[in-house]
Amino acid sequence: MGYKDMLNQDLIFLDVSATDRHDLFHQIAAKLKAQGYVKDSYEDALNRREDEFPTGIVFPLINVMLPHADPENVNKAFLAIVKIKKPISVLQMGYNTEENADTMFFLGITDSSQQVGLLQEFTDLLQDEDFVNTFKKTTSPEDMYKLVAARI
Repeated sequence: MGYKDMLNQDLIFLDVSATDRHDLFHQIAAKLKAQGYVKDSYEDALNRREDEFPTGIVFPLINVMLPHADPENVNKAFLAIVKIKKPISVLQMGYNTEENADTMFFLGITDSSQQVGLLQEFTDLLQDEDFVNTFKKTTSPEDMYKLVAARI
């Protein structure tokens, strides 16, 4: 499965209100579960993984989070794009220092061998100034789908 196949316009949420990481994970897990993408265990697994291995990343133009759970908690591969109204505090990958982020890419990986390649894809994409500037301005799921699908 190509990364583009993981993207679905129904999994793009661009105006989410969340008080913190747990609230955000609860909301997104419920949406993913309702659409059959994840198992009942997903939300707890997502929080456990984030506690052990934080996924916040600071890029020059944008701070993001790449939350994911182990493959046994995922029914079918997906990429959910989430922008929240107000940044929340998350821990930075590898440093465990706090950062504020308002953009999350939830990665639903069914084959753990995909993980490194997908993370590298996002690392490259989120360092592209033109992409990031357009991404930040994009407000409709349809336009976001087109923007991201053209680049992954």
